Amino acid sequence: MTSDDSKNEASRRTARSKALPGGGSLTLVRAPDAHDHFLKAMDLRRGAVGKPMDEPAAIELFEIAADQGHLGASAALSLLSEDKVSIEDRDKHFEKANAWILKSAKANDQWGLLFLGIMYFDGHRVEQNYEQAAQYFQQAADKNNACAQGFLGYMYSVGHGVLQSRQAAVGYYRAAADQGHVVAQFDLGVCYAQGRGVPKDKRAALGWFKLAAGRGDLQARALLAKMYATGNMVEQDNETAMKWFHRASEGGHTASQFDLGICYINGVAGEQNHKEAMKWFRSAAQSGHPQAQLNYGIGCALGLGVPKDVYQAVYWFSMAADQDSAAAQYNLGRMYEHGLGIEKDEQTAISWYRKAADRGNVRAQVNLGLRYGNGRGLDKNYTRSVRWLRRAAKQGDARANYNMGVLTQNGWGVPKNKVRAMQYFETAAAHGNAKAKRSLRALQRAVQRDAAEV
Repeated sequence: MTSDDSKNEASRRTARSKALPGGGSLTLVRAPDAHDHFLKAMDLRRGAVGKPMDEPAAIELFEIAADQGHLGASAALSLLSEDKVSIEDRDKHFEKANAWILKSAKANDQWGLLFLGIMYFDGHRVEQNYEQAAQYFQQAADKNNACAQGFLGYMYSVGHGVLQSRQAAVGYYRAAADQGHVVAQFDLGVCYAQGRGVPKDKRAALGWFKLAAGRGDLQARALLAKMYATGNMVEQDNETAMKWFHRASEGGHTASQFDLGICYINGVAGEQNHKEAMKWFRSAAQSGHPQAQLNYGIGCALGLGVPKDVYQAVYWFSMAADQDSAAAQYNLGRMYEHGLGIEKDEQTAISWYRKAADRGNVRAQVNLGLRYGNGRGLDKNYTRSVRWLRRAAKQGDARANYNMGVLTQNGWGVPKNKVRAMQYFETAAAHGNAKAKRSLRALQRAVQRDAAEV
């Protein structure tokens, strides 16, 4: 759509009045058409003054407008992320809108310029080129396009395609924020909080964060939750933190869903509530959060807040283990070792223990150390036993320190050294290990006897 076309379209959209026979007039209100849907969708997606963000509603309106033949709506859909629109639908809309984007940008239309800038920014169907993207964004921003202003704020902030200038970034963020661009409002809050391009101003930062959060920005809601939970920049307030955790979580913010689960487990702003904790862990787990998958798996294994279900536990441990969660790998090893929710398989269990141990899981390291020490499931090998137990002992594990004391006292896999053995026993005893306390007393008496005989 060219600039002249836009003027004609605006003129056509004006509500008309019709004279009535008895005098007066009747205003004829035109029903919204495809372009109205497109503009409203853009407002819902980026925010507009006095309106909240609502991306699902925006996508629905884009689809309605696109079905009515609006090529700008097809262009918007083709540039959304794959988690919002399927690859097939993106391709279909891009085929319709590609020529329109190029034609509109050439005609200096703000939407064509914006979408072409996004294409070069993302490297979507063209080779990524930040300088080219910045040029198109600048032209759209000069037409007061808030989305383009927001993009330029980011580009000046990090120096993508332009010479880095935090002051320029703040200027563009502010221009977009004043038009209601919610993400720009959040970014402007970050600038004030960190003193980037403006003097640090906690009150201004908090004001922008609250404005963005109140109008739907999930990052702002999550940040406010963390701020009130920790007392960062604000007075610590668990109830307010829980409010923002809920608002972020209900909007689908995965990390906040996990944090909210932790809050309920720890009884923040109230009593412990395992059922609510598991509800939010499950939500985050379904979005791929590995720690939430682990925690929900533990809940299923123990029947904590959910019905006990070892099969579900295996499923969620597997999901987290595949994302390199060492604790999940250890727990999955336990399920294989004991045949809980899956066929018993000691060698598969050992394989998972090894993966967990390599990633620093203390329990898995102790497990392997003891297996090598007693030959359970593995060939007996004191040297390898020492290797794993020593790594766990350095992390302060009481059992590892106790067993390293035994190995060192007897010279198994390590030079015999009673003094060093006592040090291991002392560390384990300090952590409450009863066997270490007994071994320490016995070894101290033996050393005293040796000294007396000399």
